[in-house]
Amino acid sequence: MYRIATRTILILALAAGVAACSDEEAPAAQPTATPAAAAGPQRAEITVDAQGYHPDSVEGRVGQPITLVFRRTTDEGCGQELVVPSENIRRDLPLNQPVEITLTPGQAGRVAFTCGMNMLQGAVVVR
Repeated sequence: MYRIATRTILILALAAGVAACSDEEAPAAQPTATPAAAAGPQRAEITVDAQGYHPDSVEGRVGQPITLVFRRTTDEGCGQELVVPSENIRRDLPLNQPVEITLTPGQAGRVAFTCGMNMLQGAVVVR
């Protein structure tokens, strides 16, 4: 306890000394960028072609909404349907039309998404 109090007093004394030694006026605070999580729902554009999802994984945050926008660009392959098993979501992906899915992950881990035949696979990696 004595060590913590001594350190706190030392830190406060140093901070006061630095402030007292400064003859210059402190520069005006510059606006900072708002973190993406605080700016509202996160969005990720995902292209679906015969080889799979591009990108095949995106990052999300626990408790933060994320909107996945899927766009199928070919009739080849099995990407005509999207399945998010853990969310009980099953959607058709019409050719060259965006399909939005919004999720709010409740825990860290992976939220998998696949095609209707489970051959194409991707995930939201939740931190």
